[in-house]
Amino acid sequence: MNGFELRKQQKRKDIMNAAFTLFNKEGIKKVKISDIARFAGVSQVTIYNHFTSKEELVRAVMKEYMHQQFQIFKESVEEERTFPELVELIVFEKHKAVQSLDPSLLQEMLTADEELKEYVDHFYRTQTLPLFVQLLERAREHGEINALLSMESIMFYLNALKTEVQRIPAKTWSERKDFLDDVLQLFFYGLSGGPSSDRNESE
Repeated sequence: MNGFELRKQQKRKDIMNAAFTLFNKEGIKKVKISDIARFAGVSQVTIYNHFTSKEELVRAVMKEYMHQQFQIFKESVEEERTFPELVELIVFEKHKAVQSLDPSLLQEMLTADEELKEYVDHFYRTQTLPLFVQLLERAREHGEINALLSMESIMFYLNALKTEVQRIPAKTWSERKDFLDDVLQLFFYGLSGGPSSDRNESE
């Protein structure tokens, strides 16, 4: 790849990073192409050379974010971490490696753009879901989760926890290790208890 193509790719990346930051901070509707151009340090013409419209830019930003998140998940699964380690990574460490996407912004994107919604749904069915099922099957084989539980119920439980966690600022998790430990304890052993007794004895 020659220097011109490298510079072109870098400008596209700069534009998308600027758009992501501004969309996440202000919301899609409030952000103008001129705002993105100023933040990225490029002209509006340059942005339109890469994206025909603001809508196309929104789609590109969302797709890039989704692929980054999926790659992190895929690499974590391939590392063969234990199921508890992966749950903590998936649910609680969403602010590492890539920027975090405000859930309300995600909802705004999907509600406003049917084409994007279809793309995200298709990606989930064909990429994310099969990998997640693979993870759960492996956890079953290793005796890390109850073999009697259905995939549907396990995924419902995980999604419910992740949705609730996303409502809490990341700073809370980094500052409240005791709270994080309690939530993980509840996730794996419920209200009836379990290995938490070992933790209490060590304290």
